[in-house]
Amino acid sequence: MIKDLLRLDLSTTPGRKRATVAQAVGGYVNTGIVIVQGLLLVPLYLYFIGAHTYGLWLASGGILGMLGLVNFGISNLLVQRISREYAQQNLSQAGAYFINGAAIYFCICLLFLLAGWLVSIWLPVILKLAGEDAELLRRCFQIAVLALVIGVFNECLRSFCQALLRPVFPVISMVVGRILGICVTVWMIYNDIGLWSIPVGLLITEGFIFILNLLYAVALFWGLGARINLSSNIILEYMRTSPILLLARVGNTLSQESEPLLITVFISPEVTTAYMVTRRAADIVFRLLNVIVGSTMGSFSHLAASGDHEKINSVAKRLLFISFALGVIGFSTYVGTNHAFISLWVGEAFSLDYVIVLFIALGFFARTLRGLLSQILFGLGDFVYPSFIILLEGIVRIVVAVALLSTVGVIGVPIALTVSCVLAIIILGLRKRANLMFNISTNTIARLLLSCVVIFGASISALKLGFDIVSWSGFVLYLGLLFVSIFILFMMMNWSNSRDVFKEVVK
Repeated sequence: MIKDLLRLDLSTTPGRKRATVAQAVGGYVNTGIVIVQGLLLVPLYLYFIGAHTYGLWLASGGILGMLGLVNFGISNLLVQRISREYAQQNLSQAGAYFINGAAIYFCICLLFLLAGWLVSIWLPVILKLAGEDAELLRRCFQIAVLALVIGVFNECLRSFCQALLRPVFPVISMVVGRILGICVTVWMIYNDIGLWSIPVGLLITEGFIFILNLLYAVALFWGLGARINLSSNIILEYMRTSPILLLARVGNTLSQESEPLLITVFISPEVTTAYMVTRRAADIVFRLLNVIVGSTMGSFSHLAASGDHEKINSVAKRLLFISFALGVIGFSTYVGTNHAFISLWVGEAFSLDYVIVLFIALGFFARTLRGLLSQILFGLGDFVYPSFIILLEGIVRIVVAVALLSTVGVIGVPIALTVSCVLAIIILGLRKRANLMFNISTNTIARLLLSCVVIFGASISALKLGFDIVSWSGFVLYLGLLFVSIFILFMMMNWSNSRDVFKEVVK
């Protein structure tokens, strides 16, 4: 009886465009909540917890992020395999890929939990802490490990829904879960519970999302008509590819999580706090752009399975142009407005030099494009080459960052990000060109690069004019004027491509 109530009809395939739009809209809603969460909670953290303790928490978060290496990054493989089978209406095989992938995810979660507990024992030694601060950070770290273990399995459930082109329910569950977690965190902070409020809020969020997503994934699985049957062939297929995907996971983790730990070790927790606060708006822009990448993985893999090479090439070109355009506009706006934003948000003392801000923007912009290129290759079933390049990117970034931190200071961190991601873009771009067999004209590339230089130069010029912004209403007006000006300037410099994309989107 319960099985019949939960069963969903999967005999018809939803449209790829509709699924992509639903995923994108949901992604932007969740990103909006994350943005509000950051804007609301960071000032509270700095006031109630303090810059020193919060800096230590950020550093421990970097360590926690590195523990995510045990995830192996198999979500891309899970999505690609299930999407391929579902596109060909091999429903029972799609279910088999999910249930065996879920079994592997369960083992990964156990490994993550063990690794996190072991690291928590040595956390005070790594961060050179003793006494009550050491014990507090260790306990909070352990709760965060448990929350992220649940989050890892949530990734499996969410990937399954995305591969079947049904992302709406997981998106809604994430929205409700995040709001619930924010409410719990704020309540705990105002009741002087301190640092505990951060990991407990995270645990509430992930636990709530897990319960809802598990029920929906079970309904989808039964709708496929599949059986719970572990297959040694599928597990071996996952295990053979997992070491390859681990390379990409290592590279991404090094690229994303190393910054706060390196700055804390080489400089101080206070500088870590200032850097991460200065970087916050760039994180927001990156999240907004990354929604495009995440929203297209399931649909692009589904399209790739159809074998329509002309359509695949067209979609890949369109995604690249849209990401480039939004990246230039978004990150240049960040450069021009960040000083005013930080000054109003948490105080000018946390705002770093505009040159650091510029390299943060360039680094995140390059990372966005690199992420899209690797995602396109993953969607085509090409896992080995991009995974290896992403690993090299992470290693190069760490080496360059360590070398520059001891010589030029904190600016070495975003410089390392920029250099490593640009090199990866060049290499992955050549690979994508060979796989998809299409060319982007030299004239188009030159125009895009010129527009990038001109627009970032314009944003720096706007910053150097030194507008006196003393209120949020004034900031919103300045932000809107700068954004519109940059948007118009980019459209004028790339009118032909912008017009073609606009027509395609409208159609």
